[in-house]
Amino acid sequence: MEDRPILEIFLLNPYFNDVELLPSDYRKIAVCESSLNPEAVNRTGKYRGLFQFDLRSWGYVGGTGDPARASVREQLLRAQKLVKKQGFARAFPQCSKKMGVK
Repeated sequence: MEDRPILEIFLLNPYFNDVELLPSDYRKIAVCESSLNPEAVNRTGKYRGLFQFDLRSWGYVGGTGDPARASVREQLLRAQKLVKKQGFARAFPQCSKKMGVK
């Protein structure tokens, strides 16, 4: 994964909160899911945050509280855990296909 060294640098920084610095594949997913809005909530309120987690998926990867109120860093960490467990195609089926992320 070409973004790994950059990702490690930013994740070690407790002030990482800039959606523009997301690793490329995660940035593509976030653009599709939330238009890069970490506080996004869909019309029904079920999907929340930068990666549009539902509360079940958020909890599955160790998240607590409301994903839309979590930091960008926290949302990215949870998205990475989800992708590690399920892969992009299962974790984000529509957006991974639409954005060409595998």
